[in-house]
Amino acid sequence: MKFGTWLNVITFVCGIWVMLSPTLTGFIPHHGNPWTGVVLGTEILGLAICVFSLVGLMGFWAIRLKWLSSQTFDPPKNQT
Repeated sequence: MKFGTWLNVITFVCGIWVMLSPTLTGFIPHHGNPWTGVVLGTEILGLAICVFSLVGLMGFWAIRLKWLSSQTFDPPKNQT
């Protein structure tokens, strides 16, 4: 359970890094159109990674919560 959650969170952070990396590393041109092919491609790729990781996180927890709600609660018997 923790592994699936952490993997999706790490993937989301990596998607944000892919979107911010052209700006932080200086690949965006200072003059002219800043949305060149390389920058636009990394923005779209990073956005897709973030969206897919959030969809995966929601799907993982939806399945997990559905499974938890189907379990019956069996309280321990009183030993007095």
